[in-house]
Amino acid sequence: MASSALLYWGGFGTACAYDKASLRGVEARSRALNAALDDLMDWLRSDLGQVAVFDATNTTQARRELLRSKFHNVWQYLFIETICSDPTVLENNYRNKMQYSPDYTGVNVDKAVSDFLARIAKYEEVYEPISDRTMHYIKLIDMVTGRGHMDINRISGYIPGKIVFFLMQVCKAGLSSARKILLTRHGESEYNQRGLIGGNSSLSERGERYARLLPEAVIARLPEEQQLSVAVWTSTLKRTIETARFLPFPKLRWKALDEINAGICDGLTYEQIGERFPEEYAARKNDKLRYRYPAGESYMDVIQRVEPVIIELEREREYVVVVAHQAVLRAVYAYFMGVAPEDIPRLAMPLHTLIELTPMPDGTMHEERFPVDIDVDMSSDYAGPAVTAAPAIALQQQVQAAATGAPPQGLAHSGSGLSDMDTRVDAAPGGRAGGCGAAGGGHSPRSSITSELEIEGAAEAAGLALPASPAGHGAEMDAARPPEPTVA
Repeated sequence: MASSALLYWGGFGTACAYDKASLRGVEARSRALNAALDDLMDWLRSDLGQVAVFDATNTTQARRELLRSKFHNVWQYLFIETICSDPTVLENNYRNKMQYSPDYTGVNVDKAVSDFLARIAKYEEVYEPISDRTMHYIKLIDMVTGRGHMDINRISGYIPGKIVFFLMQVCKAGLSSARKILLTRHGESEYNQRGLIGGNSSLSERGERYARLLPEAVIARLPEEQQLSVAVWTSTLKRTIETARFLPFPKLRWKALDEINAGICDGLTYEQIGERFPEEYAARKNDKLRYRYPAGESYMDVIQRVEPVIIELEREREYVVVVAHQAVLRAVYAYFMGVAPEDIPRLAMPLHTLIELTPMPDGTMHEERFPVDIDVDMSSDYAGPAVTAAPAIALQQQVQAAATGAPPQGLAHSGSGLSDMDTRVDAAPGGRAGGCGAAGGGHSPRSSITSELEIEGAAEAAGLALPASPAGHGAEMDAARPPEPTVA
């Protein structure tokens, strides 16, 4: 609405355009409304149109009736009203909006906020809350503060239900804080080296170098805050677990982050697939998005499978490092960057590169990529990456807890008797990894049993000394350790 309105307002302050007594303003907003609606309906009628968001205030019953009359018996519709009474949240939102709103380009922030508050006052003069029970609507009342509630009326169907679920998860997370999402593929694996797809191979020598350099690359992207919270999420496959093992932060394993299942083609090169299964090879080349490996998965399957991960990333208020695989990271990246599904299989997701996604006040994500030079000299006297004091202290507490059986300071006791450094989450496609402590035998998603191998690896990166391992517990125990608690 704001961009369309610019076509008609040019020449007078925006606040006066919202005065109900201003005929010029009323006419300008009416023309902008109709222009935006025409664009919206053209989009929905097109081959690409599936869902459209009419982002406007729609503060009166008459305006909402007009919109309903346009959509009724043509498209399914629902109104979403957000009500916030927290002055601090409102002030922050106003100032963020002023930085990106085309209405205030080049205008001093304080002057822009003053004009915007005057605009809101004009809205308040005519505001009528949604109360018509014959309409389909969702009301979010102080949800962003973490202390609010939702009012849901006449919501039915798959898509409206998914919208309600999404809003419940995201809004319940409370106020958004400064955070980033860091994405990276595992280091080069033995299968990568041989050109094979799938499998569960370990890292190659080059991949191992990347694993040792990754902590330095990650920590360089973090602000220097003593209380910073960072989580590391990996798949359940060896190459991601090995890549993440030196990162001195709590780890969470997701089955949903495993690489695309190549079915009968697992362990083959693409050339071998072409020779043994020429029809499959051609079908995949023709439609990489929808092609499903026999006894395996398609990209569409992967997109559905990672939905629980995406929901949890939306809920996170702190930093998350996701160490996963090419197809999976393409799906996650595409969601946050607004990439069309048809383009997902061709997204560049190189090895040994850290991708930083930063949420912007306008709702978009800012992306930066940081290739890691794995050819740096790592001779025997290489001291390893520098680790800031806060992660080192936190890690030392984790290590001490693992050795003594006591819960580390500042962490909830999981009941495992060991550290909170590593967790596994299994989620079926389309399902959600729950945060309920009652699931999985009483373990929360942050609780698990951690092997000495992982503790040693993290401690090595942080420069910490460990007590001697019990007899028989060496590097081999990682493959033979008992299964970890699983949250379904």
